Amino acid sequence: MIRKILHTLLSISGFVPEHSNLPRTVLMLASFLFSVYILPQYRSLPYALLYFTGSTVLYIGIVYTVLSPKGFRLNLINKFGEEQAYLYYEGVLGFAFFHNGISLSHISQSTANLYWWDIIPHALLLTLSVLLFIAGFATKIWAAYIAGIPVYYYKDMFLGRKISNFVVKGPYRFLSNPMYGVGQLQVYAIAIYYHSVYGLLFGLLNQALVFSYYYLLEKPFICRTYLQPGLQVQGRLQGERQQ
Repeated sequence: MIRKILHTLLSISGFVPEHSNLPRTVLMLASFLFSVYILPQYRSLPYALLYFTGSTVLYIGIVYTVLSPKGFRLNLINKFGEEQAYLYYEGVLGFAFFHNGISLSHISQSTANLYWWDIIPHALLLTLSVLLFIAGFATKIWAAYIAGIPVYYYKDMFLGRKISNFVVKGPYRFLSNPMYGVGQLQVYAIAIYYHSVYGLLFGLLNQALVFSYYYLLEKPFICRTYLQPGLQVQGRLQGERQQ
């Protein structure tokens, strides 16, 4: 179980161990080194916004242009075959997942201690940030663990067909969108920890973009692929997903 949890953690961070190869490993290692050694040298709002914009355009652009009913996935599948095309797509989306998440943290770090935070006791903010981070991160891991990594990377939408049964278990018994909703609380937790109003605002913007994708593309796909006509979406095939 611990091994599977670690596998889930690595996979939702952008690196799927069983699909690793030299290019993907080098790319993710370079991304990690960039976030640890280079990015901290550019902690200013203009750089943070530029990084967030680029990473978000990449992430949202991929899911809209590739996963739509007549999206670029069809070209990839025709050229490389289903499995190889999916692996190429998964590698690029994993890269986008990683940088989208890091960019949100970078905004909070780059705009720390601004505006009205001093009127709120530090101990209260610290406690709130810790609780929100634990709740959000644990929910996201749990939901991804239940859903499975192929679903997390939208493999069913990429292939355009059902890849598992529609079931409701784990956090999906209590929450309709655990990864898109509660699973994003760690973003706000980091913003609160750094006392960053910008971190809160761009976390909200990022979450709104993800929900827009869900309602415009993912939910219609679920309804026509997994559910009988006339039924409402009450859960996910094994849970809903997100970066």
